[in-house]
Amino acid sequence: MFRWKTAGSVCIAAALAANCADHDLTRPYVALRPSAQVAVHSVSRIAFTSTRDGTAIYVMAPDGSGQTRLTTSGADYGPSWSPDGRRIAFTSRRDGNERLYMMAADGSAPTRLTDAIYPAQDVYPSWSPDGMRIAFASNRAGSFDIYVINADGSALTRLTNDPSSASYPSWSPDGAHIAFASMRDGNEEIYVMNADGSGQARRTNSPGGDYLPAWSPDGGRIAFTSSRDGNSEIYVMNADGSAQTRLTNTPAADVIPTWSPDGRQIAFQSRRDGNYEIYVMSADGSAPYRLTNNPADDYYPAWALVAVSGSALVFGAQPPEQVEAGVIISPPVQVVVQDSAGGTIPGASDTVTIALSANANGATLLGTTTVTAVNGIATFSELRVDRPGSGFTMVATAPGLAEARSPPFAARVMFAAVSVGVFHSCGVTSSGAAFCWGSNSSGQLGDGTLSQHPTPVPVSGGLSFATVGAGLDYSCGVTTGGPAYCWGDNLFGKLGDGTTTARAVPVPVVGGLSLARVTVGLYHTCGVTTSGAAYCWGLNGSGQLGDGTTTASTRPVAVLGALSFAALSAGNAHTCGVTTLGAITCWGFNGYGQLGDGSFLARPVPGPILGPDDFATVSAGGYHTCGVTTGGTAYCWGYNSDGELGDGTTSHRAIPLPVAGGLGFAGLASGGQHTCSVTTQGAAYCWGWNGWGQLGVGGSTGPEFCSSSAPCSKVPAAVVGGLAFRAVDAGFSHTCGVTPTGAAYCWGYNQNGQLGNGTTGSSSAPVQIVQ
Repeated sequence: MFRWKTAGSVCIAAALAANCADHDLTRPYVALRPSAQVAVHSVSRIAFTSTRDGTAIYVMAPDGSGQTRLTTSGADYGPSWSPDGRRIAFTSRRDGNERLYMMAADGSAPTRLTDAIYPAQDVYPSWSPDGMRIAFASNRAGSFDIYVINADGSALTRLTNDPSSASYPSWSPDGAHIAFASMRDGNEEIYVMNADGSGQARRTNSPGGDYLPAWSPDGGRIAFTSSRDGNSEIYVMNADGSAQTRLTNTPAADVIPTWSPDGRQIAFQSRRDGNYEIYVMSADGSAPYRLTNNPADDYYPAWALVAVSGSALVFGAQPPEQVEAGVIISPPVQVVVQDSAGGTIPGASDTVTIALSANANGATLLGTTTVTAVNGIATFSELRVDRPGSGFTMVATAPGLAEARSPPFAARVMFAAVSVGVFHSCGVTSSGAAFCWGSNSSGQLGDGTLSQHPTPVPVSGGLSFATVGAGLDYSCGVTTGGPAYCWGDNLFGKLGDGTTTARAVPVPVVGGLSLARVTVGLYHTCGVTTSGAAYCWGLNGSGQLGDGTTTASTRPVAVLGALSFAALSAGNAHTCGVTTLGAITCWGFNGYGQLGDGSFLARPVPGPILGPDDFATVSAGGYHTCGVTTGGTAYCWGYNSDGELGDGTTSHRAIPLPVAGGLGFAGLASGGQHTCSVTTQGAAYCWGWNGWGQLGVGGSTGPEFCSSSAPCSKVPAAVVGGLAFRAVDAGFSHTCGVTPTGAAYCWGYNQNGQLGNGTTGSSSAPVQIVQ
């Protein structure tokens, strides 16, 4: 509880007698480090006691803002600032008896200074102006008297010997005098004595009690509490006791004055609003206003200049208006510790923390987000935003300093490639970050959840990928170091981890293979090692693993034939590859001639197609296959009921035939029942089934459409929008492409958000993936 005197009574709750001899409290001195490592200027702060959560010491700004709890023992009160504002002396019962303690201005490193033995009490500390000594009141010798100790608790010295009680010491700013209250003349009056206890002289003489003196910063006046008018009010007088003037006039008690550092204001505690709160007024008693407001009692204010390393934070190097999601922000973000004049504080070493403030899509700021400033500048060299979005802002904070906020910025995904599955899509950035979006019923997005996402989310694990592929309900990727990882559904062991357990985050493919690329089908997966060897795993009912059997495998098995592959492509139930010599070879299901060998017979081992031998790429789709030669000519074979071969017919073909139109292609992709490609000039064309707008031709019927009841195109149709693409990929019923600048667009079926534009509405024209 807080304690003070009222008229004719001792302000300590119980003035308990004790026969304790004076003694020096000698112990090793404990140096207290300030909260700010470089004290270059000070800010005004008010410390006070509150019972809002036990009895604790708080600190706040002079306007009442930033109320911060400093102690947590539940038994601390009566703060007194050191002259440099770096330390606070206070009284605490945390060890069972009221003793003096000292702590740093931020509440750290509390240290006991006195060892009063129960029932003695050490209370009301007041610092000497040089910060070397602390005066206080103690009843260790029976009645309360004024004592002084060194700031480390040593050299205990008694200054008064007053049988009637002396208390509330207040050291004058010049260090020469101590004001205190004494009852030696029958009621409490203000006295002043020399700092050594000599020359004790009375300054007040009233029928009520005068107590709780407080020197003004210039030493010319003393504020105090008096009950001379029947109620406790704040008064002020000259240091010699003249010109005693009443400052407050309310029916409730106004007590414990403390001067502002500039002497222009006085803070005090008052019951005028029902319970004790902290108020402040001008030094002439005008313009009082309340600083605290809560159901508990706030009392015993102490006002001082507090040494800090800065007054505010500012962003010295802002995050760019647009950053790449998942990529370290460059140039590094910098936060500057500034003084009140706006200058950088040399030597300031405040601890600065950066976080995302405005953050509508739940992105995470990765990297080291808390750093120590060096010469007033905190440099954040590893920050990155894990997912795309716009309207992000950063907030920088540091203890005791005004926070800083950055202007809004956007995080974009700059894709190197995209891969399209059945109901989801994935992409990899040029920096190796993998993102997926769309259906996530089996964890195929790899974010550790089963939640569907209509915008890109980062694949968990922090892996750096070279390629990523999306399949039916799972995904796989090859890291830049060579190991492959897969995630999602694991029926038939298509994740290659030796199990059939679904995974919502990437798990490594077993076998220790160093893969250069991976391709994902419906229920099987294949990869090419850095040395050109082919391996496959998963379902094998049609021999699509190429190991000469029809037995499924949860682990990679070698494709037979000792061929050296440049690339592989997995379709629904067949696989094709381009050898390093440019020949295409295929294996697996062949019901529609998709193996290109002139037959319709399945084959569990690689066999050559009947066609050119200078292919650069190959793509296996649902039940058809296409490839592009080194000269840019596209060939397709297999299922063709919807025109997916692009030869102007709907007849199945068991051998490769050129795609109509004579276009020169840089690459193509076979989907479920459609095919898309990019010309050497970057124009995108698609053909085949268009039931969901997956050809990207908008409202156009396009050339050689099958019929209004069978929406398909039998020859290449230009994708609308005039976009230039670096590459495209076709899935079951949607298509995506990447522009040369890294922007990604998708079109087609979108019930699961696989277009990545934040909606679930399908589109027959390219829509940009939400950034």
